[in-house]
Amino acid sequence: MFEPLHTGVDREVGEHRHIVVTRSRIIVRADGDIESQSLRRHEAAAVLGRDPGDLLLGRLDDTHYWASHLDDDAELALPDDHHLSDLRSLHGRLSDDEWNIAGRATQLVDWVRDHRYCGRCGLETEPASNMRAMRCPACGLTSFPRLSPAVIVLIERDDGRCLLGRNGLWDIPMYSTLAGFVEPGETLEDTVHREVFEEVGVRVKNIRYFGSQPWPFPNSLMLGFVAAYEDGEITVDGEEVVDAQWFAPHELPMTPPTMSIAGQLIADWLERSG
Repeated sequence: MFEPLHTGVDREVGEHRHIVVTRSRIIVRADGDIESQSLRRHEAAAVLGRDPGDLLLGRLDDTHYWASHLDDDAELALPDDHHLSDLRSLHGRLSDDEWNIAGRATQLVDWVRDHRYCGRCGLETEPASNMRAMRCPACGLTSFPRLSPAVIVLIERDDGRCLLGRNGLWDIPMYSTLAGFVEPGETLEDTVHREVFEEVGVRVKNIRYFGSQPWPFPNSLMLGFVAAYEDGEITVDGEEVVDAQWFAPHELPMTPPTMSIAGQLIADWLERSG
C-alpha cells in the first residue's frame, strides 16, 4: 500500500524512483513496446540536467517516489528508450501502482506551479514544513492541493436496462455513466439527483454508494453510485450530453474500459445482470 510522505527521507539511502513531469505529461523509460517504468535517479538527472526530487510523493514497499518538474518550454532530447507520454496512454503500460503514483505526481507538480504566489497578497509562497501545503510567509494564507469531488452514477431500470449517455466532447461513439461535480453546500446524494435531472431529465431513487477513484484529469475524486430509475422521460441538452438511451446487457454500445470507475460500474451491472 502506498504511504504518502512529504518530508523526512534520506535521498542517499534505499531505492528511489522519479516521475519527471512536463506539460502535464510524464517521461518514462520503455522496456519494449508493452511495459514502461519510472526513472532511476541518474536517468531523471540526465533528463532534467540537475539533481531530481523536487517533491517527495511517498513510499511503496521499500521504494520512495519523487516528482520533478521540467520546464514546459524546455527542449527535449530523450534517449531512445525514453518517451514523453500522457497518463491515459500509459495505463496498462505502467504498473497499476506506478500509474496511480504518476497521477499523484502530475497533480502535485501542477499545484505547486499554480500556487507559487499568494492569492491574497501576491507574495511568493513557500512549502509548509509540517504538511502538504503552500503557505504565504506574510499573510499566512495556506493553500492545500486542490481536489474536485465529482459523482458518477449508473442508473438501473426494473426491466433490466441501464441508462448511458454520450458526451458531446467525445470524438468517438462511446456511451458512459452520468457524472458531474459537487457544488458548494451539496451532499453527494443531492449532486446525484441534480446532475441526473440536468443531464437527462429523469429522477432517481435508492442511491447506493459503489466506490471511489482518484482521477487525475485533472484533479478529480470520482465517487461512484448506483441508483434506481424513478420517473421521467429522457431529455438531453444536446451540448454536454448529445444522446442518452436505455440499454440491455446484450446490446451495449462502446463503453469505457475498466481502468475508469465508469467501466467498473458497467462491469458490475453486467455481472449482477447475469
